[in-house]
Amino acid sequence: MIHLETRGSVPDEEAARIRNLLEECYDRLPPDGPDFVEVIIFENDRMWRSHFASERRRAGVTSSEFDESFMAAHDAWTGIPRISISIERKQQLPDLVWEGALRHEAAHSILHGGLEYYIFPMPRDLSKAATSFPALTDHLTDILYLLTLAVKDMEVTNLLVSNGYVEDQAAYARFLLKPTEQDLDAWAISALAGEAKVLCLVGRLKDIAAALVLASRPDEFRVSLEEIDQSVNYLPTELREALLDTMLRILKELSKDTFANIQTAGALLVAGIVEPVMKGSAPTQEP
Repeated sequence: MIHLETRGSVPDEEAARIRNLLEECYDRLPPDGPDFVEVIIFENDRMWRSHFASERRRAGVTSSEFDESFMAAHDAWTGIPRISISIERKQQLPDLVWEGALRHEAAHSILHGGLEYYIFPMPRDLSKAATSFPALTDHLTDILYLLTLAVKDMEVTNLLVSNGYVEDQAAYARFLLKPTEQDLDAWAISALAGEAKVLCLVGRLKDIAAALVLASRPDEFRVSLEEIDQSVNYLPTELREALLDTMLRILKELSKDTFANIQTAGALLVAGIVEPVMKGSAPTQEP
């Protein structure tokens, strides 16, 4: 059951269109989803971001805010799955991209609709990495947060594509691939600190997660590995290869247990990216 609220001036026809899209999605996806979903539609980004920041503080979320690039958002900080949307953000996006983003959040409410999916324990290998590389210690919460976003997005994309949502998910995935100015600027100033490089690399995991699922399914080939590689072409060749190889390994190991997936992904991330970068074996110059 969808409980829909609007904040600010939201046209009735927009609210109805969003409700209809979500109801169609819930009807098509496996019937083991939430019995109740809150949907909040905001007039503009300012109201949306303000609400999101307030809810983060109230829930005691300690990771840094990486959410401004989101097209819509799902959380379960109150124990109830909740989708939040900005009409202003919607109007800035192509229709197919927007539909893909909204279905993406609906799938999160099915797979990750409980509070436990937002309070993952720190993977053992990440904890050990901080012991070996103390400079990582203050960044572990952010690294875990970014890693969980990527793993959960892989799970969500698998669910949606397996149930026939291909074109919209490809449009959504391809839209995410393009690096932002923030991505480029962060990489440009990260050269002197291994932990900054790690954060830059882990920060791109979510951006390529959905695309990698599509590229790895020969029956639903809509995004190519070459496109994904091109989206991180500002990185040295060795780091591009390490990033994509690590994500492919994570995808290959995915099970139906999100908590096990996070532990496995943590181990693969440490082995494939964290240790090589922190040991200084990865090159710093541009290719």
